[in-house]
Amino acid sequence: MEYMRPPITLCVNGHNICNICKQRLSHCPTCRQQLLDTRNLVVEDLARQVKYPCKYRSYGCKEVLANDVITDHEDWCWYCPQSCPVPDLDSQKCSWTGNYDQIKNHLKEKHRVDCYDYGEEELRTVKELHTVGFHFKFIFAFSEVFFQVFRRGGDKFYVSVYHICHTDNAGKYKCKVEFINTDNTEGVSVMHLTRSFNKKMMSQLGKWRKLLYHELSKLTNEEGDLNYKIEILRVGV
Repeated sequence: MEYMRPPITLCVNGHNICNICKQRLSHCPTCRQQLLDTRNLVVEDLARQVKYPCKYRSYGCKEVLANDVITDHEDWCWYCPQSCPVPDLDSQKCSWTGNYDQIKNHLKEKHRVDCYDYGEEELRTVKELHTVGFHFKFIFAFSEVFFQVFRRGGDKFYVSVYHICHTDNAGKYKCKVEFINTDNTEGVSVMHLTRSFNKKMMSQLGKWRKLLYHELSKLTNEEGDLNYKIEILRVGV
């Protein structure tokens, strides 16, 4: 089913099968006989001497590497298919997958209402803060995609801005989120390096910036709306 990489074992009739395929099968795909745990050390030796194309070659990756490094490469390959970064909320679930280069176009085409183009001094609003449990937007800045998310948990208000990118590019940008009152006389702000986004991070609140909810509620207008602005900068600027 794929290029054969160690460990490689045998069936009772001597056919080879690698561990990746073996986990999915109950019988030898060649002769339908029982699979064994006996290793074929000769074939494994040969496998370590050849180079393998990345398993994401159909998505555009052209890397061809030795067995001892190809797995590490595939764990972080730029072409590894990504799921749609829009949170799996009841009102919108998206089954799209693609690589990093395609995410921006997908968001523009299918989730434009959740996106905006970056403007350094642009003031934005969280409507009726007291009703908000989860608020997110995607930001297009510097030809990159960032994910801004606010979340309330009891008396805490969590803030984070992620960079939707390969981990090699994480930490190249920093962001400042400032919440301000209507008169622009009071405010609260946080700043942090952006991290590479994946959906597992959505539950890791310990890594988000934390504010006290009652401090933010003092900044809302009569309707309970909270104004904020986000500044994104390249690190070193």
